[in-house]
Amino acid sequence: MRAICHPTIHQQYYYSGYKKLHAYKFQAVMTPDSIISSLSGPWFGKDGDWGVYLNSGLEFYLRRINDGLIPEERCYLYRDLVYTLSYGIIGGYKATIGRPLDPVLKAVNIHMSSMQVSVEHGFGKTMSLWSFNGFKGSLKIGLSPVAVYFLVAVLLSNIHSCFYRNETCNRFHCNPPSLSEYLTLHVS
Repeated sequence: MRAICHPTIHQQYYYSGYKKLHAYKFQAVMTPDSIISSLSGPWFGKDGDWGVYLNSGLEFYLRRINDGLIPEERCYLYRDLVYTLSYGIIGGYKATIGRPLDPVLKAVNIHMSSMQVSVEHGFGKTMSLWSFNGFKGSLKIGLSPVAVYFLVAVLLSNIHSCFYRNETCNRFHCNPPSLSEYLTLHVS
């Protein structure tokens, strides 16, 4: 969710009651090579995360990637707690009444949570490198293409990741693509 300046018209579309601010949203996936490999949007700040996910088409792409693969070879996304389980989305184990998690499942949850934090650092990198996107007073709907600023920042951050390894790459022992590989258009 990217905060914006209080709009003069259509405020109700941009207002997120949950975050108590005006904003727009994107659905993003960061891969272990520190590339934001899927970015869809923008959506209004009022739109729920689950609805944004459904409208992003991400499930369709996961099904296409995994078509014909056995479960052990499929690509899965580790979910934020906001998302309910959907095809290709997995989450942490939950204890239920009378059935606490055993130590192994607790350890898995802790490990996966630490991996999710590494990915969040990658998203923070975009805001750090292109801090203009964080100055909501300058992001005025109708006066400037505020969502485009963020889209370009993600593109430039991905290019930056091609040149400079970062915490996410190191954590997952994964090299980023070369600039040539990243900028090659793959049409399927």
